[in-house]
Amino acid sequence: MNTDLLIVGGDGDLALRKLYPSLYYLELNKCMPENTRIIGMARTAHERNAFLTTVKEWLQNNVAESLYSDELWESFSSKIFFAQGDATNPESLEKVKQDFLKEENQLVVYLAIPPSIFGAVCNSLEKCGLAVPTTRLVVEKPLGDSRESFLAINDELARTFKEEQLFRIDHYLGKETVQNLIALRFANDIFEPLWNSRYIDHVEITVSESVGVGNRWSFYDATGATRDMVQNHLLQVLCLLAMEPPATLNAESVRTEKLKVLNCLKPITAETVRDYTVRGQYRRGIVDGKEVPGYLEEESDKYEIDPNSQTETYVAIQAEILNWRWSGVPIYLRTGKRLQSRHSEIVVQFKQSHHQIFDQNHAEHQANRLVIRLQPDEGIRLRIMNKVAGLEAGIPLESGCLDVRFGEGSKVKMHDAYSRLLFDVLRNDQTLFVSAAEVEAAWKWVDKIFAGWKDTGMKAEGYMAGSYGPAGADVLMARSGREWHNVVKD
Repeated sequence: MNTDLLIVGGDGDLALRKLYPSLYYLELNKCMPENTRIIGMARTAHERNAFLTTVKEWLQNNVAESLYSDELWESFSSKIFFAQGDATNPESLEKVKQDFLKEENQLVVYLAIPPSIFGAVCNSLEKCGLAVPTTRLVVEKPLGDSRESFLAINDELARTFKEEQLFRIDHYLGKETVQNLIALRFANDIFEPLWNSRYIDHVEITVSESVGVGNRWSFYDATGATRDMVQNHLLQVLCLLAMEPPATLNAESVRTEKLKVLNCLKPITAETVRDYTVRGQYRRGIVDGKEVPGYLEEESDKYEIDPNSQTETYVAIQAEILNWRWSGVPIYLRTGKRLQSRHSEIVVQFKQSHHQIFDQNHAEHQANRLVIRLQPDEGIRLRIMNKVAGLEAGIPLESGCLDVRFGEGSKVKMHDAYSRLLFDVLRNDQTLFVSAAEVEAAWKWVDKIFAGWKDTGMKAEGYMAGSYGPAGADVLMARSGREWHNVVKD
């Protein structure tokens, strides 16, 4: 069926930086459904040719040079239109409908706008007769800053659209390696018997960034690392890693199993928040050989710095899933800015047998470890022990790795996370999108942590930019005789 994709906020940063390049990848991979029309809608007036020139410049800056061609651009740009209008105004939206949208086409509306006006846009869509059962609505985070605010936003959406029409994007779920968690778990039978508390010692999920907040200080200070990363990205990765096998690989089955994981997370309350969480805030330091300012020293003429801000730019959490498979297994979540390197990974540390038959004078027998790299250098590494070659007495051991790489440095990427998710929206597949129940359950768990921090007056611990984070995070692991898996140490 022919499709009209209406991007509200069509000349904004998100649309130009992410959506149009991702849609170009669909054209490149011949995955754009036939007769798809892309209408960028914004309040600002643009002539179509001028708007296309802007989109083209962003494409050329964001897509590898080898993937760009004038011929492909001509094909792609022929699908793009610009519509001036205020989507919160039914009269303005009605004009866009008459001028650009075709009644016989199915409609996908992408809200690349702040959640504060989601409700007004939905109201306009309904009044213009565009909120029909075949319409799909795509929304971006942040979806609130608490369970209460999320429910308020979701109620506004739900008044107009049914759950099966709503596509809540979490771009982490579009990453190849995150999707590969499903394949790793359920297409490789060797792991399933070991994927439980009997054989796994602990799990780490890390998203480390070397950049600071930059010119986003005002937004970030109202958000922080926990709301920005843990509530959505890290918990969604944890769900795919820990969920039970879904009945089938469809949206309903996958979402059901993910929700069970979130509902089984052990609450972290005021009584336990100091033992199971660490808050951090970066101080002046060295990153990539350059001195960088601390969080409270960032400068910009766009905002004022609050010198007393306790917003966390780093958080580490020791979580636990209280079910038969995972009870007793510590799951460590950590994320932060201005850290030693930019990388995202999952570490599954297996337990070590207590019965050792090898000569410890030759080498330490290390437990097996599975490392799933999400970025950069996407791939999977499994640490195993093997014999050192030679004629030494006994069987001396050394650590080796089975290494599978998905994204070689020299390989040009033919798509990105958004292109996969947009492809699924156009195919009406919600499997990689987050349900309302999941978002609510995640906020419910995170809200308790925030309440604990407030009740105990727990402040953010300083850490030097360019380090691995605050010392308290190492203490968190050391209490149980463990330590973080860090890239430089591996």
